[in-house]
Amino acid sequence: MTRVDQLCYYSNMSEFDDLLAHIQKKLKELDEAAGEDKKKRQLAIAERIKFYRGANHFTQEDLAKKLFVTKMAIIRWEKGEVMPSESNLARFKELGIMEKE
Repeated sequence: MTRVDQLCYYSNMSEFDDLLAHIQKKLKELDEAAGEDKKKRQLAIAERIKFYRGANHFTQEDLAKKLFVTKMAIIRWEKGEVMPSESNLARFKELGIMEKE
């Protein structure tokens, strides 16, 4: 079980808050390490999408509907196979998947 998956199993809010802070810190470190490297950036975005889905208890299909894309697009993004379009990245910022600059 990944740390993101553990979010669903914590009933103690302080444990949940600690885990959430830890995951957010790791995601920020991943973003910073990615820098301008396209593949690393794709993988950082993939982790953010997975985290967002897990934290909000969304399926890939739920998130696809929310973003007006196909489930396959979500799958490919989460695998780091393709980079989301600029318009989708902007939507990620609106939803809180990615931090606003």
